[in-house]
Amino acid sequence: MADGYIIEAFHVGCKVGYRYLLHDINWQVKPGERWVVFGMNGSGKTTLLSIIAGFKHYTEGKVKIFGQEMNNDNILDIRRKIGWVSSSFFDKYYTKESALDIVLSGKYGTLGLSDGITLEDRKLAKALLEELNLSEQVNYTFDMLSKGERQNVLIARALFPKPQILVLDEPCTGLDIYNREYLFKTIEDLAKKEKMTIIYVTHYAEEISEIFDKCLLLKKGKVFTQGITDELFTDKVITELLGYPVEIRRDENKKIDLNVLDVQSNIMSFL
Repeated sequence: MADGYIIEAFHVGCKVGYRYLLHDINWQVKPGERWVVFGMNGSGKTTLLSIIAGFKHYTEGKVKIFGQEMNNDNILDIRRKIGWVSSSFFDKYYTKESALDIVLSGKYGTLGLSDGITLEDRKLAKALLEELNLSEQVNYTFDMLSKGERQNVLIARALFPKPQILVLDEPCTGLDIYNREYLFKTIEDLAKKEKMTIIYVTHYAEEISEIFDKCLLLKKGKVFTQGITDELFTDKVITELLGYPVEIRRDENKKIDLNVLDVQSNIMSFL
C-alpha cells in the first residue's frame, strides 16, 4: 500500500447524465483509522462509500483499495475484505433471499451465493444471526423482515468475512434502542481490539462517538473539509456546512449534541 494508505481516492467523480453525484473527491485513509463521514441528505455519502466498497462505478479519477486500483479481475477479492452495511443500497437488490443466504454471500463479496460454502460457514452465519437476535428468522426472506431485522442481517453479512475495512452507511436505521446500543458497543470493541479500519456514515451528530477521531465533511458531492473530528465539529464549521445556525455541545463522555437554532414552522398556515 503506497504511503501506508488502505483507501486512496484521487479526484474521484461520479456523474449520472449531466449531474455530478460526486466531484473531485480527494481522500486517504490509513489502516486502523476510524472516520466519520458527515453531511446532509444528498451530499454524496452513500455514493462515495458504495464506490469504496466496490459496488458502484466512478466516472472520473482513481480509487485504490489495499494499494490496488479496482478492476474486473480483483473486484471480488477486494470486496470480500470489506464489510459493507447500507440498507439504502441492499434494499434495492434483496427481496426473496433468506437471511442466512444473505449473510453467507458476504464470504465472497457477492449479492448472491457462490460455490464453496461450507458447513462451518453455515454454523458461523447462524451464530452471527443468533447473536443479533435473529435465530428465529434465519430462513425468513428479506421482504418478511422488519426494517431493524434487515439492518441486523446486513450487519451480520458485513462481519461474516472478518473484514479489514468495515463501512457502515447509516447503520442505526430501523434499530430499536437495545440493538442501537449493541451496535455502538460492537463498533467500539472492533475499533479497540481488532484495530479494524472503520468508516461510519451518518447525518446524526449524536451517533459520533469519541472513537471516530477523523472526519470527512461532504456538501453537494464535494469535500467541504476533512481532518480531526474535534477540530471540525464547531459551531462555525458545521453552521457553514449545513447552511443554518447550529450550536455544538459535548457531554461528559465527549458525545456530540448538535442543537439547531431558530427553527420555525409555518405548516399551520396551510391547515
